[in-house]
Amino acid sequence: MSRVLYAILLVVGIGLMIMPLSVPVFKSTAEYSVLNTDWNGVSSFGKLLYSKGEIVPVLTTYDSAGLGEKKGSLIIVGPNLDFTDEEIAELREFLENGNTLILADDFGTGNQILESLGLEQRFGRGELITPIYSKNHHYPITAEIMDENLGKNVEKIVMYNPSIILNPQNALVYTPNSSIFKNSYGAFAVVDKVEYGSGEIILISDPDIFTNSLFRENEEFIKNLLDYVSGPFFIDEAHHRDFNPYSSGTITIRRAVNKELIFYYILFVAGIAFVIETGIWLKVLEKILGLLFRFFKEEKESLEEIIKSLENEGFNKELLLKIISEIESGSKLGGRYGR
Repeated sequence: MSRVLYAILLVVGIGLMIMPLSVPVFKSTAEYSVLNTDWNGVSSFGKLLYSKGEIVPVLTTYDSAGLGEKKGSLIIVGPNLDFTDEEIAELREFLENGNTLILADDFGTGNQILESLGLEQRFGRGELITPIYSKNHHYPITAEIMDENLGKNVEKIVMYNPSIILNPQNALVYTPNSSIFKNSYGAFAVVDKVEYGSGEIILISDPDIFTNSLFRENEEFIKNLLDYVSGPFFIDEAHHRDFNPYSSGTITIRRAVNKELIFYYILFVAGIAFVIETGIWLKVLEKILGLLFRFFKEEKESLEEIIKSLENEGFNKELLLKIISEIESGSKLGGRYGR
C-alpha cells in the first residue's frame, strides 16, 4: 500500500479531530433574555453561568421539559407570562426533590408562583426610595448583606427601580435603614431565602441586577449567589413575552487538541501499515482458508468411512450412494426404497 495513502489517513483523521466548528449564533431582543446582548438582556450573566457549570435554557413549558425530574437550580429572571397549573405542579415537584429556585422579579408574574405554591411572601407593588443611590434615585444602592458568603468581596449592590419582598422568611439583603416604601419607613428585604420541602427558593426583588447594564457593578454578588446554589443551571426563557430568537451569523469554535486520542489514532494507522506491509494479513488469510479446506476434507473422509462401515455390515454400497445422492439433491425417496 502506498505511503501516500497512509499519510492521507493520518492527515484526514487528525484534521477531523482538531478542525474548528462553525455554529450559528442566536440572539433575542426580549428583556431579561440570556440571548439578549443589549443593555436590558442578561447575556453576561449567561456567560458567567456557563463558566460555573452546565447551563440549560428552558424554551418550553415546565411540564413539557419534565422539570420535576431534573436536578439543579432553576433561574427565572423577570417573567411576564403566566404559569399554567401543570407548570406549577412540576415546579413544586422540582423543589420538593431538594432543588433550588432563584426568582428575580419586581412587577412581573412572580407573585403568581408564590401564591400558587402557598407561600405568604410577595413582591411589593410600589416605588422604593432610598437615601443612597448611584446615577440618580432610580438606581438605589445597598451594602446591607446579612450573609457573609453572599457579601464576600462585595462593596455594594446597584439596583434599578427595585421592588421589595413582603413577609420575608430569612432576609439575606436589606435596603439602607432610612428607605421609604409607600407609607412605610425603614429597612426592607430585597433578597430572601424561603425553605420549601427539601428545596429552597431565593427571592430577589430586582431582576435588573442581572442585566448587562448593571452586571459589572453586581458581578461579585452574582458570583457569590451562584456559589450559594448548585448546578446544572436551568434558565427560563419560556416566560418572556417577546422572546424571539434569531440567527445573527456564526462563530468558530476551536477544539482543544486531545493528544491521547491523536496518539491512539496514529498507533492504529501504524498497526494497519505493519499488518499490510509485512504480509501478515496474507498469512492470516492462508491460515483461515487452510482451516476451512481441512474442515471440508475431514467431512468428506468421514462420510466415506461411514459408507465403508455400513458396507461391511451387509448394506448395498450402490444403494447407500444413491440415498446420499438424493439427499444432497433435495429429492425424497420413493416407495420402492421403503418410504
